[in-house]
Amino acid sequence: MRTFVRKRLNQPPIYRAIKRHPFLYFGLPLIVPIVGGSFVLSYLTQTRYDLYDNKNKKVDKEEKLHLNKNRRQVNLQKEYEKLQATNEELDDWKVKRVERLDGEFDGILK
Repeated sequence: MRTFVRKRLNQPPIYRAIKRHPFLYFGLPLIVPIVGGSFVLSYLTQTRYDLYDNKNKKVDKEEKLHLNKNRRQVNLQKEYEKLQATNEELDDWKVKRVERLDGEFDGILK
């Protein structure tokens, strides 16, 4: 008895190309979004940082004038004397234990 002969259907050329090159069907759709997304994310990240820099650096001329007017003059000799006075105050200190609540461990072993 004779078996049935398998006849191939007329397939479009794209199916033959996919059969010969499976990368076009499986690999390319995977790689395109990854590479494209990388470029898009780098562009969006750069835009984010540019907006942040513009927001923080935006000072017009009037604000600059007001900043310069109210500035305190610094005298190094006076600042040094202030630091010396605070150091003398730091020499007069005593050790004092912090009061603990009832039942709380105070660090003393009995």
